Amino acid sequence: MLTAEEKRRNTWGTSTRFTYDPNHVATYPSSLPGFFPDIHRCTCVMKPFHLPTLDGLHLVEGLCDGVFLGASALAGFPSLNTLPYTAVLGYHAVNVFQSESRNKSMIIHIQNRFESQKGQAIAEEMVGKRTFVGWPYLQEGMVVAVSDNLFRYEKVVFGTDQEKILAQPHRQEWLSLWQRKVEKIESIYSKRFGVIVGQTDMLVHVRPLKGSCPYYTHYTSTELSL
Repeated sequence: MLTAEEKRRNTWGTSTRFTYDPNHVATYPSSLPGFFPDIHRCTCVMKPFHLPTLDGLHLVEGLCDGVFLGASALAGFPSLNTLPYTAVLGYHAVNVFQSESRNKSMIIHIQNRFESQKGQAIAEEMVGKRTFVGWPYLQEGMVVAVSDNLFRYEKVVFGTDQEKILAQPHRQEWLSLWQRKVEKIESIYSKRFGVIVGQTDMLVHVRPLKGSCPYYTHYTSTELSL
């Protein structure tokens, strides 16, 4: 039931290039009179544009040689290959656009490789070293402390060259704050991403990477609890 003009507009046309020219002043007619006005003092030059050909070249399909994938991918690229996990299809009411999904979702269960380890041992392994946070969208950061629901484990320097991980008891106000952080992490990953992180017994406190070059690496002074 389309008119001839409507049918013509629904066909493939010629690509158009618009170029700014301050010396070209004209009136561009409305593309839909009665709805859109004419453009007065238009300084754009409209010319047909034909896409260039490959001129004997051929398209190389697939990824380039040497591309980093999976666990070797550069930071910032999402990957499921950096942490051990299992996945199952089921109902989980993942929150999508402020409403819970009624259909099945692929739910990821993260395997805890630090299970049964104490906070002191985890801190000695991680504090002062770089890590990647924000899984699966990885960002580099430096671990400054590890905490559980009772203690914060961080590195203390004695003298000039002696370092030791000490456990500092939480202040009273930090106890409830620690628990709220844990609940927020578990809830966001579960309801927003469909990722089950399990019971969170430890928080890792990280300073995100701000900038880096071959001679200098700078981490922010802002600490994140993850």
